Amino acid sequence: MRILLLRTWTTNIGNGFIDYGARAMLERAFPDAEIVETGGYPNHAADTAALWRGTRKLERMAGYSEGDYESPTHRLRRNAVNISELLDADLAVLPGCVLSRPTFRKYFETLRRLRERDIPIVIVGGGGEEYDAAERNDVAAVFDALDIEVLLTRDRTAYEAYSDLVEYRYDGIDCSLFLADRYQPPAANQAFDVHTFDKQAEPDIEGTATIIRPDHAPFDEPYHFPVGERARELVGLETPLFETENAFVSDLVTDYLFLYANADVVRSDRIHACLPALTYGNRAQFYFDTPRAHLFDRVPIDGDVTSEPIRFDMDALEREKAAQVAALEEGIATVL
Repeated sequence: MRILLLRTWTTNIGNGFIDYGARAMLERAFPDAEIVETGGYPNHAADTAALWRGTRKLERMAGYSEGDYESPTHRLRRNAVNISELLDADLAVLPGCVLSRPTFRKYFETLRRLRERDIPIVIVGGGGEEYDAAERNDVAAVFDALDIEVLLTRDRTAYEAYSDLVEYRYDGIDCSLFLADRYQPPAANQAFDVHTFDKQAEPDIEGTATIIRPDHAPFDEPYHFPVGERARELVGLETPLFETENAFVSDLVTDYLFLYANADVVRSDRIHACLPALTYGNRAQFYFDTPRAHLFDRVPIDGDVTSEPIRFDMDALEREKAAQVAALEEGIATVL
C-alpha cells in the first residue's frame, strides 16, 4: 500500500512537528506501507501570490482584476503543481489543524485532483481555528465536495463540531504527540529553560537557568522583511529576532526538538512549543487564550497547564497513542 502524506508548510516550524508525528503514527499503524511525503509549500506560495495580487490596486486599475482573490479555484492557485498529483497512491493523509478556510483555500485544488483519481482523503489530528458558523460552513462545503469520510480530530471541540460530516470519526489527539516515536534527540551538555513567545510579552521568571528563545518562523526575519512586520518593528511593537539574548532559529525541525526535549521547563504562548516538551517527558506551561488550547483537555496531564509547569502521565499518553493507531487502522479500512 502506498500512502501519500500531504505535508503542509514549515513557515511555522510547528507544522513540521505535526508532519513528523503524523508519519510516526502512520508507520505504527501500517509498518509495511510505503509512505511518500509531499510538500504543501507550492500551495502556500501560490496562495500568497494570489492574495498579494489582490492587494495591488494599480494592477487592478490596469485591468488585471480576477475577482475573488480568496477563491480556492483562483487561477494562480490552479497553476501550482503539487508533487502528490504526479504520484499514484491508495490514499492521501492530510494532518493537523487544517479544518479552516485558509488551509482548504490553499489545498483545495490539489485535494480535488486527488479525488478525481479516486484517492481517498483521510484527515488525522484535525482541528479548526475559530469554530464559528462561517468556518463550520466552509469546512462542511469542502467535506461535501471532496467526499471526505474519515476524520481523527485532535481535540473534543473539533470532534463535536465536525464529526457529523464523516462516516468514520474518532475523538483523538494531536499528531505531534507521536514525535518521540519518530525522533529521539541526543542529550544536551548543559541545563537550560526554553521561552518561546511571539504573541505576548515573555514573562519575567525569577531564578531560571539559562533561557533559550526559539522563533517558530524560520523563514521570516532576518531573511525577508514583510511590510507589516517592518512597520511593527519601526513603531516598537516587534523586537528584531537577534536583539534578544540566546535567540534561536533554524530550518531543521530536529534542532527545535533538541531544545524542547532537553529543556528543564518550556514556557510558551505556542501550543506546539509546549506539546513537544511534554511528549518528551518534560515540563511545560502555556500562556495564551485560544480555542486551539482545548486539545490540552484531551491529553493526560496532571494539573492546569496554563497555571504552572506540568508533565504528561507518560503511561496514559502511550495508551492514548495506541488507541489512536487502532482508530487510524479501522478508519482507513473503511475507505480501502
